[in-house]
Amino acid sequence: MNVVEKNKLKIILIITSILTLVFIVIVGIEYLNEKRRDRALKYYNEISTTVILADTLGMDLECSDNKGNTWVMNGSDTSLLDMVTRDITDYISWDKQSLYNYKIIKNEYMQKYIDNFNDNMKHIRISGENGAGIPIPPKTISEAEKMDEFQEINNLDELITYMHKLTKNGEYYLYALYVVGLDGTGFSGRITYKSDNGEEKIIYEYGVLYLGDLFQKY
Repeated sequence: MNVVEKNKLKIILIITSILTLVFIVIVGIEYLNEKRRDRALKYYNEISTTVILADTLGMDLECSDNKGNTWVMNGSDTSLLDMVTRDITDYISWDKQSLYNYKIIKNEYMQKYIDNFNDNMKHIRISGENGAGIPIPPKTISEAEKMDEFQEINNLDELITYMHKLTKNGEYYLYALYVVGLDGTGFSGRITYKSDNGEEKIIYEYGVLYLGDLFQKY
């Protein structure tokens, strides 16, 4: 092999090495981006129940980053879920370097909301007829939405844990309760409040309940 051929071989090897390095870098970046996106989407799936709950109850969120900085996110003027979604989207696009932690800031109404929720989950009944005209007897919300038998909730942490449980259909409790209708659907039914003494109060002769309604007093 003469000098010219050796030089050509060196050039080919150098070009091949550069192309290989570029390929490795591109694949590595795509892998990192994919892992980052998967991490962000998994986190969104976990935190969204907390954020939606804060939105529903009109609570603020305490936010913190991985450097120990904390600030308050006020949801009175805008959707907290939209703000958190934007934060997570910015993380995916590398505009933010870390995912933030979010925690509901309890206010003086929190325990009242929990007490109302406990009361409604125990006493509200939904009945009516399905699309075929077959009567559906009164059911508790838990029965209608295919949830476990309701157990009283004592504090915010237990409420968040409860909302993150899965129904028999694999749906988060929070999403199942977002619209409460006839027999686990979004269709209207007769909604009543049945007291412990057997007295019945009609909430809606024909209607549905939304998540926020479950924290109201009837």
